[in-house]
Amino acid sequence: MASLQNSPLKFLLLLVSGAALASAQSTTTSLPLLTHADQVRHLSSDEAALGYPVRIRGVITDDIPSPDFFVQDSTAGIYVEGSASPKFGHHWGDLVEVEGVTGPGKFAPVIREQKLRVMGRGQLPQAQVYPFIELAAGQQDSQWAQVRGIVRSVSIDRTSWPETVLAMSVASGDGRFNVRVPITREQDFSSWIDSEVAVEGVCGSLFNNQRQLIGVLFYVPDLQFIKVETQEKNVPISSLMRFSPGGSSRHRVRVQGVVSYQQLGRTLFIESEGQGLRVLSQQSTPLAIGDIVDVLGFPATGESAPVLDNAAFHRVSHGPPPQPITLDLTAPWEQYDGALVTTEAKLLHLEQQPDGPRLLLQQGDRIFEGLMENVSSATLSGLRLNSQIRLTGICLVRNGGLWSTPLSFRLLLRSPQDVVVLHAPSWWNLRNALWLLGIVSGILFLVLAGMIFLSRKVREQMKVIREKIEHGAVLEERNRIARELHDTLEQELAGITMQLDLAVDCFRQVPMVAFDALSAARSMSRHSMVEARRSVWDLRCSLLENGDLPSALTEVVRSIPAPPETKVEIRVEGTPVRLPGRVEMNLLRIGQEAASNGIKHGQAVNVQIALRYMPEKVILEVRDDGCGLRGEHSKAGHFGMLDMRERAQALGSQLVIESAPANGTIISVEVAMQPQITSDAELKTHTHSGRR
Repeated sequence: MASLQNSPLKFLLLLVSGAALASAQSTTTSLPLLTHADQVRHLSSDEAALGYPVRIRGVITDDIPSPDFFVQDSTAGIYVEGSASPKFGHHWGDLVEVEGVTGPGKFAPVIREQKLRVMGRGQLPQAQVYPFIELAAGQQDSQWAQVRGIVRSVSIDRTSWPETVLAMSVASGDGRFNVRVPITREQDFSSWIDSEVAVEGVCGSLFNNQRQLIGVLFYVPDLQFIKVETQEKNVPISSLMRFSPGGSSRHRVRVQGVVSYQQLGRTLFIESEGQGLRVLSQQSTPLAIGDIVDVLGFPATGESAPVLDNAAFHRVSHGPPPQPITLDLTAPWEQYDGALVTTEAKLLHLEQQPDGPRLLLQQGDRIFEGLMENVSSATLSGLRLNSQIRLTGICLVRNGGLWSTPLSFRLLLRSPQDVVVLHAPSWWNLRNALWLLGIVSGILFLVLAGMIFLSRKVREQMKVIREKIEHGAVLEERNRIARELHDTLEQELAGITMQLDLAVDCFRQVPMVAFDALSAARSMSRHSMVEARRSVWDLRCSLLENGDLPSALTEVVRSIPAPPETKVEIRVEGTPVRLPGRVEMNLLRIGQEAASNGIKHGQAVNVQIALRYMPEKVILEVRDDGCGLRGEHSKAGHFGMLDMRERAQALGSQLVIESAPANGTIISVEVAMQPQITSDAELKTHTHSGRR
């Protein structure tokens, strides 16, 4: 049943895919068949992306990196993106017929192989010799060509391609190109360096993501297509880069000298015939100062003197270390570039940099730098500013300007022993005097600040002591008044109540008017007694003195007599803050009275007290599920409601009562927030009733 339901959808999908396939086939078949490589090369990248059908016959000129290869017919050469599956057994020199479609390629149009047929061995085309400037334009991409140059470097490349290849860098004309040749066994090709070679192979292109040419790479199918020709010659350092009537040579030269310093894997400095030479080499063979070495390298222009580039060296023997030359700033500086020199200077500044300490030095009116590599500045910690020191190091001269004249120099120090202190400055100088003055001023400032701080703390403690004395007197007076009220007013009111109770019992037969009057008098006297007790409690309340409003409200409600089944819940919302003592006391009494009314008169089972702290106000809400109010709260003698209203009015608010018979009662009061830090002393002073 499910397959029947899905069959219409499957049929629709088949129709759509069939229509798309037919459209693609019709587009492909509408394009003309290309049968020559130059037809593909003349397409633009957008046209090649349309996928023109191609069938050409030619010779494979190079078959790496697999599965891609180059093929060249009678018109031109072209790059073929080979099919990885199935794999065909084709090699360079095979005559093949390639069928496929055009593609835009990453630099020039290519053929995307779909079918290939090997027809036998073919003959490689006759290579045309090009000057490098024509190859560097990119127009000979994928063409079988020949170019001449001088080998600058050779290495074995095992990672770039699936095949192990010989990697070469060849200088030709004003540029360089790279060569890759597959090899079946590894051997030492270093003797090829500086040899003049004729390279025959496929001219490939190096490019970026924007299809822009950035270099030339020759794909050579076999070592037999590289013809090696000549060798280097010995020259003295003084003859490097000088004018020669026969023209300059791009060949490598041989120089012998004594090692004065080595930056391993970067630069080697040697001395020969009283001259220094900077040798640029990536060779990581360590040498010692005084070693005699043979150096093979290509002469090149440096900042102010010739250098040897792409150099290789080997140790011949060991001799005495070279003697430094005294640096004379009045002589031409070029003669000191790369040489070991010595001079005296004054130390102006010393700082630690990531590659080692840097010294700022002065000789006469000349400022120059001294650099020491891979050495911690702690080794030079004994150096003091303005010391007169003797330095020995390699002089590096910098040229600039239109005529490339010497502008500055720096010394490359080899070790801490190259720095010798000749004369240390006096300790008592302006800088140290200012430091001492600053330290003394700082100590005086700290002492003065400490005295001010102690004086302030003493004043604060005296104020606290005075407040405690005053508040103790106030508390003692309040307790005395409470005792007097208890001993006088409360006792008298109790006696009146007893007399009125006796009068009511004796006048049971008196008319109802007299009975009502006596009942009212009895209620008033009882209320007076309750008010007396409350006044005493207000005067002697310690709950707010020892805690905040939520804790005091919890203690007060807990002391209300209630049946066992009655549940009282207190909930605090927001962050409690201390309020003025008068506000907290009145909120406490309103909450106590409202909860007491709900339990005693409303016969509530659940009483919920909510205290909400908001940024701008505080809300107290008492909610119960009792029988509600039936108008009795407005009659004379019900002083609890009157007391709560008066307390709310004293806080500048109104008491809100929501009640209905048998639906409980909600009593709430809202007070504007005026947060302040309330001390125990203030609570002791302001725990009076809000009644006026």
